[in-house]
Amino acid sequence: MPFRRIAPLVLLLCLGIPRHDARCQTHSSAASGDQPNQLPKNLEEILRTQVGWDRGFDRPLGSHLRLVKLDEFNRLEGHFIRYRIYAVAAKEGIAYILAVWRIGTSIQDLQIISHESYVNRKGLLLLKKPSAEQADKDTVSDGTELDVAVRVARGEPVRFALRTKDSSTLIGGTVVPFPIESVDQGCKMDAMLAVPGGEAILMSADGFAPNEQITVHGDSAGEILNRIKVADSNGRLEYVELPSVVGKDNG
Repeated sequence: MPFRRIAPLVLLLCLGIPRHDARCQTHSSAASGDQPNQLPKNLEEILRTQVGWDRGFDRPLGSHLRLVKLDEFNRLEGHFIRYRIYAVAAKEGIAYILAVWRIGTSIQDLQIISHESYVNRKGLLLLKKPSAEQADKDTVSDGTELDVAVRVARGEPVRFALRTKDSSTLIGGTVVPFPIESVDQGCKMDAMLAVPGGEAILMSADGFAPNEQITVHGDSAGEILNRIKVADSNGRLEYVELPSVVGKDNG
């Protein structure tokens, strides 16, 4: 029988979440399949799309966007973090479109960052086809790198997608500049905002034994919840938290 232990995170729900409709008070999971009908339909669909995006659209393993932090800077709008992008396992010589999906926006309204971009042999994303000199470079200094800058809240993910113009190739990547995470006894747990106000939180945990039973302990504005969840065959756990509490302005 699988051993049951307590997930090593209780830091995750003290986010100052505004109260929302009582329909959403049930703690359930679209990611793990736990009674998704308890979630509002529009939220359920958003969560499934986010999880699918973070899993790489169920495309062949190895194909993904890798974002490498370059620097941070301030503007009048706030604090930004800039990233260099590598498209791992992307084919060379093909024109790609780069788009970004921010939480709180419709999947139908992706923001196009570049209508034409290319990769070199290292997967470095460029604004034009790489020259012979640039073909094997990890970085280039002539202004042709396609870097991105983002301004985010703590725990907020930014999702990028690189696709061919005929959509035959689709490569995704997610970056969380200010992660909410905890590590204990070889296990790691992360929390990502699913919506801007934090009414729904995507939870993930790694490092457990395959199919291990895990006691998940939550404390949201004094509301204590203990639930049993089961890791998958890779020792990974994914579920959704709805941290608001009935009768409280925050959770």
